[in-house]
Amino acid sequence: MNKISEAQKKMLESDSKIGLVVTGDKDGYPHITFISSLQSLGDDQMTFGKFCEGLSKKHVAERPVVGFLALNGDMDFLRGSAVYTHTANTGEEFDNYNAKPMFRYNTYFGFNTIYYMNLADITPLEKLNMGKIVIGAVLTRIAAPMHAKSNNKALTFVGKGLFAKLDGLKFIAYIDENNKFKIIPIIQAGPAGTDRIAFSLLPFGKELKRIPKGCKAAILAVNLKMESVLVKGIYQGISGLPRVGTLNIEKVYNSMPPKNEYIYPRKEKIEAVTEF
Repeated sequence: MNKISEAQKKMLESDSKIGLVVTGDKDGYPHITFISSLQSLGDDQMTFGKFCEGLSKKHVAERPVVGFLALNGDMDFLRGSAVYTHTANTGEEFDNYNAKPMFRYNTYFGFNTIYYMNLADITPLEKLNMGKIVIGAVLTRIAAPMHAKSNNKALTFVGKGLFAKLDGLKFIAYIDENNKFKIIPIIQAGPAGTDRIAFSLLPFGKELKRIPKGCKAAILAVNLKMESVLVKGIYQGISGLPRVGTLNIEKVYNSMPPKNEYIYPRKEKIEAVTEF
């Protein structure tokens, strides 16, 4: 499907939806960014607005193929892929974005750049099966201790807590055989120690089984307060009973403003004071 339907346009117009954009970093990992301003423009274009700096805006300029997902409060969601074309900081879309209620009276922040993308494909609206998600979350918590790994302390107490919460949202992204980003909701996911994320195959088991073992992948956790953390690592495939997929964490990225940065591994070194 490569045209945006009226129902999809209406869903994307909502300012209260969850919007995710997946880009590729310089090391070949997917990078998932929470961007609620994601919306459609006509039948075959997508846009989003920038009001703070983050790596995704740099990535998309260097590697223009992106993936996206939108999820509303009724648990309806859609997914797709697009190709970045250009930006603008004037014009009709710029004015429309800055007239949104969340920015109309804000003198400190506003959308300073609008990003444009040509649609490549988009899925029909789907609905999350909350019953299966609850069962999947229980299975994940049963299996997680058997897959625990904590040698490197990659996740902090706060980061581990974001993944542990049952009312949080989690999504995994990887690159498929066609070099497109695929993103799958894995709300059932949870921490297996501080260095690994585990998730059962309920729901979306067929999709999760297609993720190649050994590929680079990323998982974003975000809660209802819009607190989030992004982990990147190597997908270990499916194993154990109950059957779960696991990701070994290699990088942790703080995706919350005001300072978006990698927090694991840290490169800072404490230098001795030589002058007083």
